[in-house]
Amino acid sequence: MFDIARNPEIWEKVRNDEAFARHRKEIKEQYDKVFEIPPRASNAWDVLEYGKPRKYGERGPETYRQLQTSALLSLIYPDNEEYFKSLIEVIWGVCNEYTWAPLGHYNSYYDRTPEDFDPGLIDIFAASLAFSLAEIKSLFKDRFPKLLNDRISYEIRRHTIEPYVTRKFFWENHGNNWTAVCAGAVGGTLMYEDPEEFKRQLPRLEASMQCYIDSYDDDGMCVEGTAYWGFGFGFFAVYATLLREFSNGKYDWLKNDKIKAISQFIQKMHLQPNILAMFSDVNAREGYWVGLPHMLKTVYGDAIEKLPTEQATIVAYCHWAFAARSTVYYNPDFTTDVLADGVYSAPVTNYFIKRTKNYGLAFKGGNQWESHNHQDVGSFILARNNKQVFCDFGYIGPGHWPGYQSDRRNEYFQPSSFSHNVPYFNGKGQGGDCQDKARAVYNENDGTVYMDFTLGYGKNDHPTLKKAERTLTPLEDRIDIYDKYEFSDDAVITERFVTTIKPVIDGDSVVLEDVRFVCHGGASLNVVEQPYVDQLPDENGNYNKICYLLDYTLNKGVTEFKATVDFTK
Repeated sequence: MFDIARNPEIWEKVRNDEAFARHRKEIKEQYDKVFEIPPRASNAWDVLEYGKPRKYGERGPETYRQLQTSALLSLIYPDNEEYFKSLIEVIWGVCNEYTWAPLGHYNSYYDRTPEDFDPGLIDIFAASLAFSLAEIKSLFKDRFPKLLNDRISYEIRRHTIEPYVTRKFFWENHGNNWTAVCAGAVGGTLMYEDPEEFKRQLPRLEASMQCYIDSYDDDGMCVEGTAYWGFGFGFFAVYATLLREFSNGKYDWLKNDKIKAISQFIQKMHLQPNILAMFSDVNAREGYWVGLPHMLKTVYGDAIEKLPTEQATIVAYCHWAFAARSTVYYNPDFTTDVLADGVYSAPVTNYFIKRTKNYGLAFKGGNQWESHNHQDVGSFILARNNKQVFCDFGYIGPGHWPGYQSDRRNEYFQPSSFSHNVPYFNGKGQGGDCQDKARAVYNENDGTVYMDFTLGYGKNDHPTLKKAERTLTPLEDRIDIYDKYEFSDDAVITERFVTTIKPVIDGDSVVLEDVRFVCHGGASLNVVEQPYVDQLPDENGNYNKICYLLDYTLNKGVTEFKATVDFTK
């Protein structure tokens, strides 16, 4: 399996072709960085630091990146003994680890605490690590010492195969990226290490994959965001292609029309060549891995559009499966620096995207119950000149902040509605408890997109709100915004727009570089400087940034807001 990676001509091309210069550079830079710390194993005393558990992710992704970079460089440069020695050393270190799951995943899902060491706990990292070792061993089996091959197989069986066969895990029917990553990685591991056991477990694995695909609507849009599409659907696609090879085409998920629609998600989310629509918990560094659309294009042809590669990653994800396929499937003929104009309406998930030569616009409906959701029902993102004008920040800055993945997440600025381009009423933002969806209704005749986004606001916080409506009219040289509200009592209505561009007030307009934002009366403007923690550092390595909140408070008795985004300045 993974036959393309067994072709030495592929690696010769990666080694010598100028089209792969970025691959060689990024892989080598990552290798040099992560091998500043020699490979080592963790054990119970090391991890606990004499009884005191380390923080979540303390081991970090370095081990996984050591594994993927040393393996890739050993394939690109097969005569280089340093890379091959590094690969063997990091594999021995991984094999010596007592458990492959990070301490942060010893939690209520597994009924485990960091003190309850469990070598059979399978999470997204443990499953991915097992798959990485299994696939790397299959590629290097003739070069590895027999003792190392045997040790890899022994540890995979102890950490992954036996636990999966004898236990049940919450992620098997969780219905988000965890299901695809864990089941896909376990399935791939079994295909390599124990084909007969894989055949016995196939119905169970297929049920998990169906559960994951069922979490998507038929329009193929991923409510978890672009990074989790790359992660979850990425592992699904890896599993599906391996299964097709393993079964000689008997089992082929890729013939499914819904899978084809999901495969097209990332091309729809491009607003500008280097800007993706950052709805939900999106990591700006890891929008998707470059090999995924290239791999899918070999299946679906012209249905997968050519995309720019600047926003795509090669080794930023710490998973061998992605870095390897981003290398062997990469095709420079599948890339472009120019995005085609287009309109994408997703009437089930309720996304609307429009790209023109002047801008890229994304408008989001849905509800507050989506996986990795932010309080962003009715929000939109506007991009121009390869930067966000009206922003969505995606995931919070570096590290997992306390409580972010709990009910406390909306206490943070980024996931709350106060960091999104939506109004707030009487000082309170969104928090809707309704599981119905706010519908993005696109009218092809006049080009407008309408949404009733009342349900984004909880009844407890907004008992007098009867209706909140937003209509966007995206034209070639401008975008018209029309909001209308209905309350059963007086309310203070404040329209919020979020930007990182320092605003310049010019009469009744706000100038944001070459964009002019005009409010057509009935409101007073207050500009607030808001600190936030960005995902990407500035030139000085600083993650603490400033954004600007344009708050338009409607005059008393006014229940309509009209504004224009003008690109003619």
